[in-house]
Amino acid sequence: MSRNTRALRRPGRRAAVAAGLVLAVGLGVSTQAVAQAAAPIPAKASTAASAAASAKATAAPRSITGFNGDLVTQTADFYGAYIDAKDDGAGPDTKLAKALRTHYLAPAFAKRLAAWEKKNNVDGVLRAQNVPVEWTVSEGRNGLDVIVSLTYGGGESPTTTTRFVVKHEVLGGITDIRPTSAAPTKPSAAKRSVSGRTGDSVTRIADFYGAYVDAKDGAENPDTKLAKALRTHYLAPAFAKRLTAWEKKNNVDGVLRAQNVPVDWTVSEGRNSREIRVTHAFGGGETPTVTTDLVVKLEPVSGDVTDIRRTSTH
Repeated sequence: MSRNTRALRRPGRRAAVAAGLVLAVGLGVSTQAVAQAAAPIPAKASTAASAAASAKATAAPRSITGFNGDLVTQTADFYGAYIDAKDDGAGPDTKLAKALRTHYLAPAFAKRLAAWEKKNNVDGVLRAQNVPVEWTVSEGRNGLDVIVSLTYGGGESPTTTTRFVVKHEVLGGITDIRPTSAAPTKPSAAKRSVSGRTGDSVTRIADFYGAYVDAKDGAENPDTKLAKALRTHYLAPAFAKRLTAWEKKNNVDGVLRAQNVPVDWTVSEGRNSREIRVTHAFGGGETPTVTTDLVVKLEPVSGDVTDIRRTSTH
């Protein structure tokens, strides 16, 4: 069973990997870790205010950035993909949910959590019987604690937010999930936070790529079960077959378009609602940093990935 549970980000951990392993390079990576969304403009807003808001939205498209080996990123990968698995349109994806729990939860805690769920008849990861509409993962008070905030409701339903402290071990995965009344640390230059919205395309692709990188970068070996479950959940079946054929021909991972895993990654809005841009940064430390810039195309109804292609090379 593979793990990706380093306590702190380790820049340049892939420094020994030659930059030539990366098949394409592209745009750089943003350092902003919070999912951004332009505020809706009131119906009676002035023309000037509307123009300003429009310009701001154009200048700052929504994006989510992750760092390989960072606990905030790992926890966001886990919760984001787990929510997607529980919120699948055809019914909960139990295979993906199980693979995620096996990868991210420490074995002893996974057993305790399963016993707790059986007794309380509620999901122990979410501490609820339904899925949240929004979620945020923030740094805790120490290096091994992360604060997870889950927001439920919206529309005609009252909005409620639950918060948990998710505890980690350096090399053992998540060892506890417990409710807390403590407010999360406010995002700043020194404090990281990652946010997502259930059903949002940028969030969904960030969940996929974040968890996929974690699966491929297991502490001992790649977690092939998790990687397979992620591909089954997020890739359209016809595209999954074409991608497998492409990988056999090119001897490289078709999701990452590389033979190694990235150090940093950013998922952001594309030119239209059916496209998402994914930028991976490889190298660091003593190795020159190179990037790949991918466009991920989505099926408009299901949101499944129907194509992954490289854009310009720099």
